[in-house]
Amino acid sequence: MDEKDLIEKEIKANTVYSGHIVNLRNDDVLLPNGVKSKREYVEHPGGATILAFDNEGNILLERQFRYPYREVIWEIPAGKLEKGEDPMEAAKRELEEETGMVAGKIEKLGLIYPSPGYTNEHLYIYLATDLKPTRQHLDENEFLSIVKMPFEKAVDMVMNGEIKDSKTCYAILKYAIMKK
Repeated sequence: MDEKDLIEKEIKANTVYSGHIVNLRNDDVLLPNGVKSKREYVEHPGGATILAFDNEGNILLERQFRYPYREVIWEIPAGKLEKGEDPMEAAKRELEEETGMVAGKIEKLGLIYPSPGYTNEHLYIYLATDLKPTRQHLDENEFLSIVKMPFEKAVDMVMNGEIKDSKTCYAILKYAIMKK
């Protein structure tokens, strides 16, 4: 089947809820076979995240409570994009705000769609090295702790299911394969 035979066409965009960070949509669409249907999804501005290595080869991970899961999880620094913001600049901003570090070198690791079944979010993933300390300045009402850890331990934590966050798993495993 040709890709053009898979495309659904928007008939009407319907915003059900407009929130501070996300919007909920329930659009009317026309399926490839001509049948009308609905598509519910969360509209998200996107985000940037950064796998950061200190000068000893440790990575910086965060421990943060995530309400939807009702648990404290492991994550790499990340944040949502502001309107029109360059993803790399957002990654730099989040690295400094959340860890109190700035990177001498940043490179792109990739782009992922974290859950394409129900959101249009794009997550831009970067690698940061040559870190230098500044100061941590978390957003108001943001609570997290930073843990430095040997990279190989983080790989083991992904593989044994301790690290479950998709962006963090992607960044760690992609870098593990790249450095071979």
